[in-house]
Amino acid sequence: MTPLPPHEIMDLALLQRGTEGTGVLGHSTPVSVEIRATRRVRVTSVQFTLVHALELAQTRANQFGGTYHAAERHSRDVGSTQVSTGITLREGESCFEVSQLLIPADAIPTLHGKLALSGWSVRVRVSSDGNADVVRAHPLIVQSDGTTDGTTDGIASDVEPGIGPAEGRHAARGLHLSEVSADVVHPGAEVSGVVTVDDSRARTVAVSIVMREEVTPGTGQHPQDAHHPGSTLVEETVIDQVRLSAHAAKGPGAPFTLTVGSVPAPTVATPALRVRWVLRAALEVPFRHDPEVTAPLTASTRIRSRA
Repeated sequence: MTPLPPHEIMDLALLQRGTEGTGVLGHSTPVSVEIRATRRVRVTSVQFTLVHALELAQTRANQFGGTYHAAERHSRDVGSTQVSTGITLREGESCFEVSQLLIPADAIPTLHGKLALSGWSVRVRVSSDGNADVVRAHPLIVQSDGTTDGTTDGIASDVEPGIGPAEGRHAARGLHLSEVSADVVHPGAEVSGVVTVDDSRARTVAVSIVMREEVTPGTGQHPQDAHHPGSTLVEETVIDQVRLSAHAAKGPGAPFTLTVGSVPAPTVATPALRVRWVLRAALEVPFRHDPEVTAPLTASTRIRSRA
């Protein structure tokens, strides 16, 4: 129980029973609240509300003609359910109320990126006769379900989902990824494969798992001001990387293994935000852009049981 303000007639403990504070996109999550009376009270109803907050980096123009990044935050109620009670509690007595909240399948899961933050919470409002409502909130971790297909939603990409290794931004004809063990990753997963280098000028080859965020300005709940530059913001995060000698990767190629220690942001595709994951091999060649090839990955924060 939390410390009780002197004017409140009830103390509330909002619980995520059986879920350890987590939910999954497209699934219902059970919620419950323990209500303890500080003096006699008749509880009339309990309302549970699912709340989503999204914070996206936006580019703003200042009065001197320059630009800067500023976070724009929006919060909205996604859904709610109300339980009628009619229970009378004496001082020191308590009761439990339980309900279910549906998490939309097309929502943005919990994520902690460089450009985007997505957070969820459950808010409970308890009403009683002759008293002000008592409100509490509890954070909720919403996991992706692992079925995101990485659709582009009109945003151009280096590779298309559902195909093998593809050319990256600076195409490398003498660089190949093969025998990739997985195209869906989650926290703790390993990705292995073979990289082959045919370019004799290359010194080393870097193989990495990369998370790429793209935020499109002007797609939030409020229109942007007239001076908004309107360029898409992009940030990349290297999740894991290994560097190999290009000479060792010639011929049959060199094996590699990478580990996904954490998934700060799973694969997401919306008009405002896109997060995509790739397996990338890049040659380090003197005096030129590093040529690369990429293979698409789908990232999920939900670890599925193998049973």
